[in-house]
Amino acid sequence: MVTSQTCLRLGDDVSFESMGNDQGSVILSLGSGYLYTCNDTTAAFLSELDGRRTVGAVVTALEARFAVERERLESDLLALAEELLAERIVAVVS
Repeated sequence: MVTSQTCLRLGDDVSFESMGNDQGSVILSLGSGYLYTCNDTTAAFLSELDGRRTVGAVVTALEARFAVERERLESDLLALAEELLAERIVAVVS
């Protein structure tokens, strides 16, 4: 279970790239061969994952970028993190 104290990083076989100039971002899972497109929230979340900061710290970093209450943003990002973890797009740092 991902909590606000969990540290995450990109999965070992995952590539995350911005397409540039309002073209969005993509995630490539080399293990599964799937290519995912990202919305702005997912792209912002993934770009902040460094394997050192907690999800709570990432929420704080993103709070100013999105016009939403912190509790809502944290809830949404925790749910997103669970989905990304299930797809092995992110991994928990122990």
